[in-house]
Amino acid sequence: MSRFADRVVLVTGAASGLGLATARLFASEGASLVLVDIDGAKLEKAKVEIEELGAHVVTHTGDVSKPITARSAVELTEATFGKLDVLFNNAAICPLTATALIETSDEMWDQVIDINVKSVFLFCKAAIPLLIKTGGGSIVTTASTAGLKASPRESVYGISKAALIQMTKSLARDHAKDKIRANCICPGFLEAVMTDRRAEMTSDALVKRRARASELVPLGREGGYEEVARSVAFLASELESSYITGAAVVIDGGFTVV
Repeated sequence: MSRFADRVVLVTGAASGLGLATARLFASEGASLVLVDIDGAKLEKAKVEIEELGAHVVTHTGDVSKPITARSAVELTEATFGKLDVLFNNAAICPLTATALIETSDEMWDQVIDINVKSVFLFCKAAIPLLIKTGGGSIVTTASTAGLKASPRESVYGISKAALIQMTKSLARDHAKDKIRANCICPGFLEAVMTDRRAEMTSDALVKRRARASELVPLGREGGYEEVARSVAFLASELESSYITGAAVVIDGGFTVV
């Protein structure tokens, strides 16, 4: 039996990268999906791709840092499927212009904190009542090794990811009684980096990044989106991780142990 047969999964940042890879995996294992992203064109392309796997898919285009986006996405979920079993908070940014704290502009601080942290707050706040109504479920959030180990000149990004680790623990503590588990993943170097960075990086810059990963990561390479997606699915699965909550699972090829 598929792990997610008859399960409904809501994914933010679903149009590309890790969000899309994870949505594909959920779909291949029987889930129905609600996909959320700010890029409507890419989102519709992702919908078509995932529907080819036989999944029932609906989409919602919007800025995840806005309350209306979270409320509307959850309302769409309930109206379409009548329940929600898994919330995967994946949307995030890490601007190439990220820098040391003292050089971080007020605008960049607000943008990164709003998209990376406030969005998770908003989607959890909107989704938890439906998860409770469903009878429980799983919340998985994409944090980062940057929330555990300071990266040079990525101050606000690291702060945002550290906040998500603590938010995960708070959610796990407060909602265990509601049969809701909350966990987060902490990826390290991943292929093609985050979508917002990839759009601004040259092919030469990506090659240099891969070379840097081979030097810094004990396993000698970047991680793949599909590898990380499998960890997300594990944490979301009641069949496999029913006694795991409040965890920050590190997926980094050994980067943080060096």
